[in-house]
Amino acid sequence: MTIDIQSLLSIGMRPDEAKTVMQYKSSEDVIRKLRIFRSHVLEDIHIRQQALDRIDHIINRLKTEVT
Repeated sequence: MTIDIQSLLSIGMRPDEAKTVMQYKSSEDVIRKLRIFRSHVLEDIHIRQQALDRIDHIINRLKTEVT
């Protein structure tokens, strides 16, 4: 399977990262980079989930103060 640069950009990879990945010769190197990128995306999801949880907590506190 070949990967095109547009596919890498569409998953949120920066252009410089995508160009670097496109230069890799082995699938193992591409897979390794994709797994690292995936872990960064997952970490970002966790951070955003924590922010959502905090927002919900603030909203719920405010709602209980009003009632």
